[in-house]
Amino acid sequence: MVRVIGATYKKNRIGIIRAMPWSFIVSRVVTGVTQIVFPFFIYHYFLAGNLNADFGVYTGGADYITYIVLGAALNVLAVSTLMNVGRALITELREGTLEVLLLSPASRTGYFLGCLGEQTMRALLEFGTVLAVGGIFGADLRQTFTLQFVLVILLAILGFFCMGLSLSAVMLEARDTYITQNTLFFLMSLTCGIAFPIQYLPQWVQSFAQIFPLTPAVELFRRVMIHGQGIGENVELLAQLLILSVIYAVIGIVWFRRKERILIERIFG
Repeated sequence: MVRVIGATYKKNRIGIIRAMPWSFIVSRVVTGVTQIVFPFFIYHYFLAGNLNADFGVYTGGADYITYIVLGAALNVLAVSTLMNVGRALITELREGTLEVLLLSPASRTGYFLGCLGEQTMRALLEFGTVLAVGGIFGADLRQTFTLQFVLVILLAILGFFCMGLSLSAVMLEARDTYITQNTLFFLMSLTCGIAFPIQYLPQWVQSFAQIFPLTPAVELFRRVMIHGQGIGENVELLAQLLILSVIYAVIGIVWFRRKERILIERIFG
């Protein structure tokens, strides 16, 4: 499996460097920075730095700018992971190498882990850039690089990776990337509490938001970064994130094995 992970990492890295070295990175960084800049100016020049009492209750007295920056940064990490893992199989299909992958004895788990490893470096670069810009705008990032910070990021990446397996299945089934991924990213950014507490949303939307790993991940991230809490103090969020990860991973694996059998039968039929 280690050789498969290394080979997949190398293949994807070469493809990214030669075909699109900066376009996706710049696009996601700009999106994340925009999610910081617009609320910053609205907060200072339209709201005059005032928020209603409900915001303080919903966020535990969190600073608005820090709240926005942390949400935008984790959203960029989620989009990057989901996009790169989710597009893996349909990219193989478009390049004409999916059949070769399916017929090879290479570990499927190793293949997806190789995709994850290659994109994680770029995703963390984008994530770090958004945090740095947020720090310039006044976000309190004193908890950055603590052990709890690292653990939350690893758990978030796990959740996004597992969801990416299911997204990959949907994309390959629909033979589409743009409509599928853009719809998903829009729903996540609207319902997962990126720019505002989800308590402002209708109850049914709040319930709908719980199916996305980003919802517990961003809440756990904020509690660690803003309030200095540990993961052990938020067992309910940790359990939700891990349960969602398992569910999405099982869906993706079961679907892939089924699709693999169908495609192989089609090849030899």
